[in-house]
Amino acid sequence: MNKIFYNKSIIGFGIIIVMIAASVIFDSREIILPEMAALAVGCLMYQNPIWLSKPLHIFLLPSITAVLGFLVNMLDLELAQKLILILILMLLVLKLFKSFLAPALATGLLPVITNAESYSFIISILLLTSALSLYLILVGSKQKVDCSIKQHSSREGLIYMLFVAVWILICNQEKWMFMAAIPPVIVTGYEAVHKEAYEVDTFRKQVICMFLASFAGIQSIHFLDNLILAVLLDIAAVYLILSIFKCRLPPAYAMAILPMVLNASYAYFYFQVLLMSIIILGTVFLYKNAVLRKSFGIFRPDKNL
Repeated sequence: MNKIFYNKSIIGFGIIIVMIAASVIFDSREIILPEMAALAVGCLMYQNPIWLSKPLHIFLLPSITAVLGFLVNMLDLELAQKLILILILMLLVLKLFKSFLAPALATGLLPVITNAESYSFIISILLLTSALSLYLILVGSKQKVDCSIKQHSSREGLIYMLFVAVWILICNQEKWMFMAAIPPVIVTGYEAVHKEAYEVDTFRKQVICMFLASFAGIQSIHFLDNLILAVLLDIAAVYLILSIFKCRLPPAYAMAILPMVLNASYAYFYFQVLLMSIIILGTVFLYKNAVLRKSFGIFRPDKNL
């Protein structure tokens, strides 16, 4: 089992490194898709059952949402309007395919927040997701998921998207658009809202790991004038962080790579990530625990608080 885990880890990390190397060779940052790191790690290392239940969706959904995000970015709208429009479209896509593939949210948001204009972005996501999907199909990585849980959770997804839309409007009003839609945070929140329970210890670990991953990502590109060396450092740093906190969080890998495609502030990016993580994930934590207390008639504070 350890040998299989390490072999799949090498393949997952290899996909990330190939992606960064391609961006260097073709001199295009739009080839870099941070959420591919989360997809590769989640599918190959952590064997996420929801993501693996329909391997073809690994190609279809991120590709569809990426194209939609690319087209939405071409519209003559304000950033907040573009973000809310792509949220609605992505929710419809996930509903249509009856899927809960959270990374598809990030691929839809990315072209909007980075103002992607090159078709290399589309080509990159088509090639990378098709390669990962094909590999999963060939090795037979398909797992069963309880459909009743998924159907019950569709309402949770809608409520979460409404909250994110409100958050975007608040950020627009207060001129905080730099932290209105950080994709790995939104993906983590979407995953969390579909969990049967979201404990305070999980919430705490995810916030800390997101913050540390963003810190590692900023430091690597600031001190290393080489994207390939930077991504190697990012992978090692995030792997160490998640191991220390015993936390399985694929979006943390995407978070470390995200500064490569954003005009992120060296001084403030990780604090923006920290604040957004606390607000988004904290709201999910409060909502999930309020629903659980109401469902089971529990009105006392969480014992872990």
